[in-house]
Amino acid sequence: MKLKTWHLASGAAIILPALIIAGYLFLGGDNIPEEFSEARIKGSVIAEEIIAQQENTLQVLAEIERYDKARNTPQALILISNEIIRNREANEKAIRLSSQLQRMASSLNSIKPAVARDLATQAVTAEVTLVSRLLTYNNYLAQLFEVLRDKFEGKIIYASTKIRDLINSINDEVKAINDLNKDFNIALNNFDAVFLKE
Repeated sequence: MKLKTWHLASGAAIILPALIIAGYLFLGGDNIPEEFSEARIKGSVIAEEIIAQQENTLQVLAEIERYDKARNTPQALILISNEIIRNREANEKAIRLSSQLQRMASSLNSIKPAVARDLATQAVTAEVTLVSRLLTYNNYLAQLFEVLRDKFEGKIIYASTKIRDLINSINDEVKAINDLNKDFNIALNNFDAVFLKE
């Protein structure tokens, strides 16, 4: 079970520029709404949580594969049950991230100059689409764990094709997530550059 990993922006990559801009605001600038900066920082913290959970899931899948080879069905089922619960939590995190993006989107019209507003809009648009793909990723992952559970419980005899198809679908979503996150990072880096040059 070889799953690709994604590369969401780290908290430091988002928080550091945001803090620089927050300092700019306190020095008298009024081009970036406080709501936008706050939501950006909170969103970065949630993104860090999502990254950590995804990395843990990859490790768990590797453990499940080892238990499968060792024919240790009880331990594999315990891990699968735990991951089904964590997958629901992952969806909750994605929804929390979406709420921060909504806050950022609601303040876009107040950003000046126009070039910065356009870049912020590009970033938010990319990340909103990313969250949609993230929910799809979580759905495929939930299906994968359900199939694995059925396999270990003996409800499915030939599960390999279904597992392979789900892993391919998951990897497609990961590629889309990484591409969208790249667009998000580029737009926000250019956004920061507008103010750091002033």
